[in-house]
Amino acid sequence: MYNSKNMQLDRLLTQIGFSKNEAKVYLSALESGPSTASKLANEAGLPRTTVYFILNALIDRGVMGKTTEQGKNKFVADPPEKLLTIITDLKTQVEKELPRFEAMYNTSETKPKIYFYEGKGAIRKAFDDTLEVKPDEILMWNTDLYFDFDKYGLDKDYINNRVKLNMHAKRIAGEGSVWHTRNKPHDEQELSETVVVPRNIFWPGIEVNIYANKVVFMNFVENNSVLIESKAIADAMRQAYYLSWVGAKKLEVVD
Repeated sequence: MYNSKNMQLDRLLTQIGFSKNEAKVYLSALESGPSTASKLANEAGLPRTTVYFILNALIDRGVMGKTTEQGKNKFVADPPEKLLTIITDLKTQVEKELPRFEAMYNTSETKPKIYFYEGKGAIRKAFDDTLEVKPDEILMWNTDLYFDFDKYGLDKDYINNRVKLNMHAKRIAGEGSVWHTRNKPHDEQELSETVVVPRNIFWPGIEVNIYANKVVFMNFVENNSVLIESKAIADAMRQAYYLSWVGAKKLEVVD
């Protein structure tokens, strides 16, 4: 009889297109072997008229067969391997229609695309995206939490990889940060210009990168990142960055 032990299998079947009642009848048929509709209705806990309809649907789906024993119609589930055929056919259909799906995917220039990532590797995804886009320049508000590579699953060679792609960077960082003491002296090699401001007014727990038509907020404190793809938003944030750059220059800490 269908019971709670079957719930995991039930969920799996619904993921490949079975209705909840179809899953109940199919699992009951697997356990019962050749059975009448009445028996399967009892096993699944469903009305017999409903089960007749479901059995015909499962036969059409190709996972159930019908036979006759001693003048009675009996139904039998096909071997579970048939489920793989359903998955394969579905995959083929999706692949065939994928170009149409992609053509519909957020094509409007006025509709921002927003991606949210969390957990270890969430911030790495944001940095990796900059290397994939390969902008001429990235505008950065920097945090020292960036240098805890292992905790956040970051690529220690990110800056070198950026340089290899001839991607320049503007960086605003706090006084006494690693960006100040270790990276600023190597601005030329790192294709960067770093402005250092007093720590008491700038010591963030997040990093913000602005590049191409994207803005990404890397939240090191809560280990997640939000990437927004929108020309209008990126342009506005770029203007805000240059305003902060002018202000940072006036407050710049000179060694």
